[in-house]
Amino acid sequence: MNYGRFLPMSKRQVGHWGGGRLWLTAFFCVLTAAAWADDGATRRWSRTPKSPWVKVVKETCESVVSIQGEKQGEVGGRGGARCEVYNGMGAGVVVDERGYILTNYHVVKGLLKLEVLTADGERYRDVELIRNDVATDLAILKIKPKSPMKKIRMGRSELVELAEEVYAIGNPFGYDGSVTRGIVSALGRPLEVSDALAYDSMIQTDAPINPGNSGGPLVNIDGEMIGLNAAVREEAENIAFAIPIDVVSEVAERMIRQSVAKMTHHGLKFRVVDANSPEYPVDGNGEDVLIVESVEAKSPAAQAGVEPGDVLLSSNGFAVRSSLDFTCSLIGMGLADVAELTFERAGETRETTVAFSELATERNEAFAARKRLSNRAAGYVDAPTTGAVAEAVDESLTTADFSSGDSQEKAPTPSSFEASKRADQVWRILGIEVEATSPEEYRERYPNLQAVSIGDFNFAPNGGVTVARVAESGPLTDGDARVQEGDLIFGFGVGSEKEGQLSVASLDNLYYIAKKKAEFARIDDGKARVYLIRGGRAYFLEVDLNR
Repeated sequence: MNYGRFLPMSKRQVGHWGGGRLWLTAFFCVLTAAAWADDGATRRWSRTPKSPWVKVVKETCESVVSIQGEKQGEVGGRGGARCEVYNGMGAGVVVDERGYILTNYHVVKGLLKLEVLTADGERYRDVELIRNDVATDLAILKIKPKSPMKKIRMGRSELVELAEEVYAIGNPFGYDGSVTRGIVSALGRPLEVSDALAYDSMIQTDAPINPGNSGGPLVNIDGEMIGLNAAVREEAENIAFAIPIDVVSEVAERMIRQSVAKMTHHGLKFRVVDANSPEYPVDGNGEDVLIVESVEAKSPAAQAGVEPGDVLLSSNGFAVRSSLDFTCSLIGMGLADVAELTFERAGETRETTVAFSELATERNEAFAARKRLSNRAAGYVDAPTTGAVAEAVDESLTTADFSSGDSQEKAPTPSSFEASKRADQVWRILGIEVEATSPEEYRERYPNLQAVSIGDFNFAPNGGVTVARVAESGPLTDGDARVQEGDLIFGFGVGSEKEGQLSVASLDNLYYIAKKKAEFARIDDGKARVYLIRGGRAYFLEVDLNR
């Protein structure tokens, strides 16, 4: 059955009015909710209270951006086709205050001169496409905001009801910050947009939506985004579709975890519940809370003492109410960092740190020592910390070391002894000796290799390590595919999934790979890839970790 055509809402040609006209119509103002009152000396203006929608819309608009640019496409039929540049536009929602924005991939695909216009009127031309997901037509962008941005509030799909009131915010035909209102017309609609793009379950709405609304939010009366506007039925009246929020949140979390928070395996799985539900035993404020559903055995979180049933309150100083919030709190963290968590257990607020690798041990101990000193100053007595390392840290730190008020201490620089120890491990296990290449050196040496595509995988190298010496035998130096002196290694891959492709920017990254060699060797019979630059060109070598 042919239901007609469905179009992503930024795919139509915009910028020409197609022969149509804009009519200006004069209206008389009808004042039905106002009256003049005479108090004997002055006249006062009074009016009925504003709709609750007004406040909700105002607050939500702060989390919505307009996306603009130019697209190049073919116009005209067979024999008369020509290439023409036209305006492309859409919207996006802020998912992290540091400038991470979620939108539809079709909004930014093929855009030239991409620009982001924020709600406060700032225009950003330095826009980075962090990652996209073709299957769901979603993408993550990054700008560098002048001040922290307000992120969108996320709802839950299970709470969306048929016929509830909703509104859409977007950039239709370039009119940024436009708001339309409607209801949820249907739930669970399957939708085939094209041969390459189909959705299993969409939210249908009659809120008026036009080209340029793509990537903008569909929001409920509480100011929560319940869907991402994605498509309209062509030539229909008020039949539009939004991707459900659970799908949006899950894919956004995965894209951020795979791109800018990929060195932070923690072993936690969560579920979101209402703070007034029986699962949350403390009087809540009605907002969602994030409960630990399971903790992977022997994972960093398990070693930090996190347990199923704990209610996570914050991570690295960021309040968290969803898995997406938690993953965003880990953006930019490396193997030598630790995440500082605050959680609630049996009505008691607790703190702990999650170390993502053995490289973070020193910082973890420093944090523990800081907490002990803080507790002593407050008159509390901590359980004694045992072990030679803990005693050494406790004796070497004083209250003055933690008086700056900066709760995000930098990871301590490894001593020359530790660096030498790690270099020896890399030589013994992988068979190579390396020298660090800084991001600045990399950009100067390889200006044309800032983005590298090898097969299905894309890299944005941030420095690397240059091979200074190779062993006669080893997993990276045996066989025909050999790492050579002078090669710059910028990545390492195990398996065929994107999650298994690791960036290499320092000796610490190679040390991590060396420590994980036995584990990696159990994947694909030990076959792995080393991504490197040789002679100014990017290559990959397939190596055998079982050698």
